[in-house]
Amino acid sequence: MVVDYKRILQMSAAGVSQRGISDVTSFSRNTVAAVLGAAKARGVVYDDVARMEPAAVREMLLPKQTRESGRTPPDFAEVHKELARPNVTLQLLWNEYAVRTRLADGVPYSYTQFTHLYRTWVKVTGATMRIERRPGERIEVDWAGNTMTFIDPGTGAARTADLFVAVLAYSVFYYIEAFADMALESWIEGNVAAFEAFGGTARFLVPDNLKTGVTKADRYEPVLNPAYAQMAEHYGTVVMPARVGAPRDKSAAENAVRHGANAVSAALRHRRFVSLAELNEAIAEQVEMLNAKPFQKRQGSRAEVFAAEEAPVLNPLPETRFEIASLKTAKVGPNYHIQVLTNFYSVPSTLIGKQLDVRVTSRLIEVFDGPTRVASHTRLREVKGRYQTLPEHMPEAHRAQSQEWSPGRFISWAGEIGPNTQAVIRAILGSKKIVEQTYRSCLGVMSLAKKTGGTRRLEDTCAKAREASISPSYTLVRRLWATWEPVPPPARSLGDAGFVRGAAYYAGQEDGR
Repeated sequence: MVVDYKRILQMSAAGVSQRGISDVTSFSRNTVAAVLGAAKARGVVYDDVARMEPAAVREMLLPKQTRESGRTPPDFAEVHKELARPNVTLQLLWNEYAVRTRLADGVPYSYTQFTHLYRTWVKVTGATMRIERRPGERIEVDWAGNTMTFIDPGTGAARTADLFVAVLAYSVFYYIEAFADMALESWIEGNVAAFEAFGGTARFLVPDNLKTGVTKADRYEPVLNPAYAQMAEHYGTVVMPARVGAPRDKSAAENAVRHGANAVSAALRHRRFVSLAELNEAIAEQVEMLNAKPFQKRQGSRAEVFAAEEAPVLNPLPETRFEIASLKTAKVGPNYHIQVLTNFYSVPSTLIGKQLDVRVTSRLIEVFDGPTRVASHTRLREVKGRYQTLPEHMPEAHRAQSQEWSPGRFISWAGEIGPNTQAVIRAILGSKKIVEQTYRSCLGVMSLAKKTGGTRRLEDTCAKAREASISPSYTLVRRLWATWEPVPPPARSLGDAGFVRGAAYYAGQEDGR
């Protein structure tokens, strides 16, 4: 947008404040201040330029060296326009300007003066500085402000998921993933997953100044989170946090948040997801379509530019995947499980009562007795209060008890109660890869049939559980069981009480009997 110097001077002469001029003209207050400052420095007032054309007024107030140095002034509006094209740099445009000027017997500015004057022009006119992008140079990352929802498979309750966004600045190639939280582990997992999706890393990694990535925000020497710094070093990339309050430093990610993440949220707004994994499968499909969509002001699509120009110059991934790990200790309970964060994991029953070392990563729970690893579990992250039990960890008595039961026996028993109970048992049996781990939950459902209300109450409760979740659990059934209220039987009629004589009685009376 070309700044109207004359109009700014006119409004200022009429007594309008700088804020008022900015509001009316849509020029930034910095631009208004720069124009009025230039006029004041040159002793120019509106009466001096009232009869001049706006372009002449603008030329009068441009930096002095562009008028009095004897050098040919560049057309910075054209320079600014050309910088928007792929692969066009200030160095290239200066070379072309210098050649044209010399052919016309003029004297060009040096490259240093050229770039300085261009930046001055940008500041005075209020134009947005073009940040030069080169293939494989920057990956910009951020959390999107909007959230999505999925159903907790354990409780049937709705949970929110935060969207992580990564974008290659040159090709604007997207990576978007949903996480159950915005903790440090999720942040690093999102960065690593983006690197793997891109097939490499860029020279620079540009995050916002969020605390999961930057411990202390500073314009010149920001302090990185140690784990985040280790991750960047592992992948051979340099973290360059965006300046506080300077979204243009991270414009590609800001654009991805605005357009990419919002487009994904909008496209999936009517769908219901029963797990975080299912939500991310749908997000991946939407991101693939976004990347394949043609540019509006540029040749090709994000996917085409990425494959042709950016993917070949990315730094290769290391042989091993980076995983943030933390060390904890846990005591084995009487049920041969240890608590790690919000869930429970089995260890050999011979270790009951012992204090063990635990190594926690984003994907695994590893348990050590001294130097010996005694258990390894896939980490439960989407749920809370769940047990993960391996059959080989059970005491012999428990293992024998679990062997007395089978999925067929549980399903047959539930069928005697009713179709809703049988459907719940089937859902519980299918909730784990190792079906034996579900037997205790099935036994818990069975035990409810022996309590007050019996089978009728259990069947009603299971019906409510199926309405609340497509994957009902024992925890959900037990919670709904506690809120069950029996429906009172209908009031008995007088006929039921036996106080009304029937027609046969009166027929007998008429016969004289």
